[in-house]
Amino acid sequence: MSKEIAKLIGKIEYDESTVKDRIKSIKLIKSSTQQGDDDMKHIRKRTDGRWEFKKSIDGKRYYVYAKTQKELLKKIKQFKPKEQTNKIIAIDFINQWYNIYKKDIKSHTQYSYAINRYFKVPLFNKELCKITYLELETFLRNINKHRTQAYCYYIIKGIYETAYKQKIVKEDISRFITKPKNKTVKGENFNLKEQESILSNLDKTPIKNEILFYLLTGCRRSEAIKISINDIDYNNNKIYVPGTKTDSAKRYVPISETYKQFLKINFKNMFKLPEEKYTREFSKYLKLLKIKNHKLHDLRHTFSTNLYYLGVPDKERQYYLGHSSIVMTNDIYTHLDPKITKQDILNLYKDLYPKF
Repeated sequence: MSKEIAKLIGKIEYDESTVKDRIKSIKLIKSSTQQGDDDMKHIRKRTDGRWEFKKSIDGKRYYVYAKTQKELLKKIKQFKPKEQTNKIIAIDFINQWYNIYKKDIKSHTQYSYAINRYFKVPLFNKELCKITYLELETFLRNINKHRTQAYCYYIIKGIYETAYKQKIVKEDISRFITKPKNKTVKGENFNLKEQESILSNLDKTPIKNEILFYLLTGCRRSEAIKISINDIDYNNNKIYVPGTKTDSAKRYVPISETYKQFLKINFKNMFKLPEEKYTREFSKYLKLLKIKNHKLHDLRHTFSTNLYYLGVPDKERQYYLGHSSIVMTNDIYTHLDPKITKQDILNLYKDLYPKF
């Protein structure tokens, strides 16, 4: 037999062997009712005689080997890809979430304050996926201030909903967290005696000029810190207030000639502190004066009530306060006291309020 014929016979035998292997492979695939069609696409017989399973999962390539195809199919059934080892630290993810979703919204300062004040603790230096529901529940319950507690709750909800969508955590455990109950704290104006005490002791607080500003303009805390020197119209005696809640909150508030001159000298040195600092300093000031059950926002209530006694029409007061409804101005921010008269306000503030 010639060498050429021998080679040809060998090739035929090799091809027959290959065909038999392929037929056997097809039969095994058809008989495997538990194996997915997708996995079958990733099986091949190597030139060294071994069977190989190769598949890319989440950008990483995995291999499984066996001597026979039957053995390989069994190994594939038991195969589990290794979990990603990239560590996502909770506080890093929180900061990233804030920059993407909250940094440009109107209430961003409340979120920023809550993150910097409460989330920079050892609990959130852990991997996000390793923080437990119980740890989060305990964290929230230890926050005494209701409004801040509510913002912390929304931060937790936001980061876990986002992390779950991005498959960073296997479960959104924030859905089990107890939502803080809504506690509505009604504001109140400072009575005449309290206003007199506040005005006569202003030199005892580092935020004396800011307190007077709140009393004479009715600005919200978040609005006042955004006012610049360019917002003061010295020619027409008024201040532009860039509202922080609704479009109706954008407004002009009139000021007196006396207060205008005061602002020309002092405004450049006002509102240099962080927003939340004014609340804390004002609380210290009230303790010093022994005035109880009041907060910084009550200066806004006092402004509205004082304008009422000065005879400012309802619609004008609504505009100066930046309210979208006169009901809010009259029912929430105006507090009647039969003992107060227009002359009482004029005697106390003299020419600090403009002539309405």
